[in-house]
Amino acid sequence: MTARLYVVEDDLKVTVGILRTLSAQHDFVVVGTAASLAQARQELARLKPDMVLVDLQLPDGDGASLIRDLRSGQPGVVVLVFTVFGDEAPVLRAIESGADGYILKGSSNEELVAALHQARAGESPISPAIARHLLQRLRRPASPLEPEAPETVAATPLERLSHREVEVLRLVAQGFVADEIGLKLGITVNTVRTHIRNIYGKLSVSHQGQAVSAAHRLGYL
Repeated sequence: MTARLYVVEDDLKVTVGILRTLSAQHDFVVVGTAASLAQARQELARLKPDMVLVDLQLPDGDGASLIRDLRSGQPGVVVLVFTVFGDEAPVLRAIESGADGYILKGSSNEELVAALHQARAGESPISPAIARHLLQRLRRPASPLEPEAPETVAATPLERLSHREVEVLRLVAQGFVADEIGLKLGITVNTVRTHIRNIYGKLSVSHQGQAVSAAHRLGYL
């Protein structure tokens, strides 16, 4: 079944490049494009696409606010960020807002298409550079003003994760997708996805960014 995709991007050259790339793909059809948040909000409410590819740096605001709106109004839509890599704040805002994946501009056409396929399959594709950046940030020592309390960690839901679930979570945090995790652990892709669903349920989170944050908070990363 063809997925209906909407593109939010203010750079016309980038938009044209995306359209050309996807014109050769039978699994996706672009149902609309917008160069601003205002235009996107107006059209997305009407078109209700299956997937949205969104830049964060838009002329009338931060794309993360659109992601939050979509999570509230159209919770089933798959949202991928497609942007340049700036400082860490926009990355974290996008993930915390509910982005399903984060792909850097400059990625090859093949990488973009692969990310769309992965996201459509329920995975959370993240460009390797972003994954490394997030891991480096999460590994920073805790502020002396905010020390971690062992007794808090011991009482957290993460303690209920199985050994295998912890292995899967660590690989997810490193940016690996389900196929890669399955190969590394010698299990099927369906088993990986089952573990990920169980992890999200046990941690009471809904997407990869929240799961990674919880894992770091509890000392597993």
